[in-house]
Amino acid sequence: MNPETYDHEHAVEIAPGIYHLGVQDEENVWANVPYLIVDGGEAVVIDPGSAKPEFFEVVLRKIRSVIDPRIIKHVIVQHQDPDLAAAVPLLEAYIDPDYKLYCPLEARILIQHYSARPAPTPLDDGDTLVFGDGRTFVFAMTPYCHFVGSMVTYDLQTKTVFSSDAFGGFTDDNGLWAGEDYPIQMSVFLGEYLGSKRALEYALKRLELLDQTHGIDRICPQHGRMIPKEAIPAYLAAGHALEVGGQVDTLARKYGIVLKEVD
Repeated sequence: MNPETYDHEHAVEIAPGIYHLGVQDEENVWANVPYLIVDGGEAVVIDPGSAKPEFFEVVLRKIRSVIDPRIIKHVIVQHQDPDLAAAVPLLEAYIDPDYKLYCPLEARILIQHYSARPAPTPLDDGDTLVFGDGRTFVFAMTPYCHFVGSMVTYDLQTKTVFSSDAFGGFTDDNGLWAGEDYPIQMSVFLGEYLGSKRALEYALKRLELLDQTHGIDRICPQHGRMIPKEAIPAYLAAGHALEVGGQVDTLARKYGIVLKEVD
C-alpha cells in the first residue's frame, strides 16, 4: 500500500482507510491535497480544498471513487486559508446534511465567512474526535505556523500526522512520496510561507513529542508530497535547519531598517 503517483480520476489509499485526494496545480507548481478517512461506515474529510471548479470537481470525483459522500459526517479544517477551506460549502451539497465542521478556536472567526451551514466547532490542543468503529483523532495546535489558528491532526490507528502546511512543498508532478529533490522543494515553500522561526521550532518539537508518545509512520501535508516513516528524522532535521521570514530581512536591508534580534 505504497503507490508512487496519483491521477485525476481515483483516490489513492496510502494507509488503511486513508485516501489521498490530491489535485496537481500545474500553474502554481504545487499539489493541493485533501484527505478522506473512512472507518466503520463513517467518513471524515480533512482540508477539503479550493472552491475553483477545476479543483473541487477532481476532489469530489475521487471521493465518489471510494464511498457514497453521504457517509461523510465530519469535516476538519486545519487553518483558515481558502486553498484548503473554500470548498466546504460546495462539499455540503453531497455529504450528510447534519455533518459537523471542526477548526482551531482562533480560526473560527475567519472560517465562518465561507458560509458553511453549521457553526464551526472550535478545537483546542489535545482535543479528540472519535468516529466510525472507535477510530480516534488527536488535535495538536501549532500556532503561527503559519496562522495563529493552525493545527495538525494525528490518527492514532495508523500513526499518521496530517500536517497542514507544515512539510508542504512546491512540486511539479503527481508524485506522492518525498524524493531526493523534496528537501529543496519544501525549503522554498516553507521559507516563503512561514514567518516565525520560533513558531516553526514549536511545531517541529510538538511533532517530535507525538512521535515519542505514539509514533509517527507518515506525515501527510496539504501541499507537496508525503513523508514516509524512514525519512521523518531527516525532514525534522531539515525543518530545524530552515530559515524562514526571508522577505522581511530583504526589505529591511533595502530600507536600512535594523531589526532587533530575538531568541
